[in-house]
Amino acid sequence: MEYRIVKIIQEALNVRRFILQAEMPFQCAFSPGQFVVLQSNLKEQGVVQRSYSISSVEPNMQTIELCISLNPAGVFTPWLFEQHVDFWIVGSEPQGSFVFQPTGNNIPYVFICTGTGVAPFRSMINEALKINGASVYLIFGNRLAEDILYHEDWKQLAQQNENFHYHPVLSRQEQSFAHYGYVHPVYTKILEKVDDAQIYVCGWKDMLVETRRNLKSMGFNRRQYHFEQYD
Repeated sequence: MEYRIVKIIQEALNVRRFILQAEMPFQCAFSPGQFVVLQSNLKEQGVVQRSYSISSVEPNMQTIELCISLNPAGVFTPWLFEQHVDFWIVGSEPQGSFVFQPTGNNIPYVFICTGTGVAPFRSMINEALKINGASVYLIFGNRLAEDILYHEDWKQLAQQNENFHYHPVLSRQEQSFAHYGYVHPVYTKILEKVDDAQIYVCGWKDMLVETRRNLKSMGFNRRQYHFEQYD
């Protein structure tokens, strides 16, 4: 199938939001957390495929949004960043098993991510906030303040919904609105206070490895945490 690029938004220095419309509207329906595979024939490299999490807030049948970081040393994203509105690109239907799984009321849902790992959490958090009595936490790690994706959206959501708790974390810059350092002390402090939780983790490999180790040491099991690596 093919998608038409209907809008491109510069979200950060090397990150763009691509709004895509499928050939047939129903092909854009997705479960919160799923991804699509884009592909192109890049001459010397042949057919190249890359997977990107859907960053749309609401699942719908009209368009999907992808939040994609440019890798200057890569093959696919330099080509993709040269494309323009109305360009058609080959892609898959939404797929993947890293999806939001509501388990009940009155337990916290904790989302831990770095960089563009926040993309699938936009729709997941939207669904989690529909659960009566559920507290929802986003612990979002970046290097610098300018790297934070959807920062204003998260701030606004926290202001509008008392059950949503936004914790930006910066590793290379001190800011009054953010924690300084890494995500691990932040989510550890939150999870130390609860006996049960549903935990979703997406981002850089090193962060995932340490988070898995920490959650196991705190007594959480595989039914309580869910991981997706993107680097």
